[in-house]
Amino acid sequence: DRRQRQMCIRDRSITHRLSGMYVFFITLPMMLYMIDQSISSKASFERLIIEITSISAFSIFIFLSIAIFWYHILTGIRHLIMDFFHIGESLNGSYYSSIFTIVLWIATSLVFFGYLFI
Repeated sequence: DRRQRQMCIRDRSITHRLSGMYVFFITLPMMLYMIDQSISSKASFERLIIEITSISAFSIFIFLSIAIFWYHILTGIRHLIMDFFHIGESLNGSYYSSIFTIVLWIATSLVFFGYLFI
């Protein structure tokens, strides 16, 4: 049981790093493209809004990229709390804070998905 928790904590730390790489190489350029499209003309802004709010491969890709960015923010806050306030540094604390972070991420991502597409 102890070994499984250590692996879970290690995997959460790795996912934070991987999500950071995804945000830097995928989400950031995509957001810059969307900003460019939204300010270039009124027609391109309206086209972008339609593409985002309709369910398509592009809008799902945007949703996943923003969800990964949100995951990176939440896990970063978790790491900051552990570093600065020394909360959750024990094995059990780290395990339960990682579970809490994932549950919070899934719940808020589902709310965002519903807001975006429903």
